[in-house]
Amino acid sequence: MNTINENLKALLDERFPQSTDLLFDGASFKDAGMDSMAVVEFIVELERQFGTPTLKGNELGAESTLEGARELLKSVGVS
Repeated sequence: MNTINENLKALLDERFPQSTDLLFDGASFKDAGMDSMAVVEFIVELERQFGTPTLKGNELGAESTLEGARELLKSVGVS
């Protein structure tokens, strides 16, 4: 079974490869080169990947980090 980190890395490598390393190093989405539309796309992909249709889309923004995404996923029951 894959961990949240493994799933996030696979998702980022597939959809946002230019941002993966920066995000895993603690950069915000904005600092990793992701604009607001890319963050929305990332949220949609999180919903698909992790089966979390409860995300509203406003939990993460350009200044958020991957750690914020991990915490969000944990808060909706993803382990």
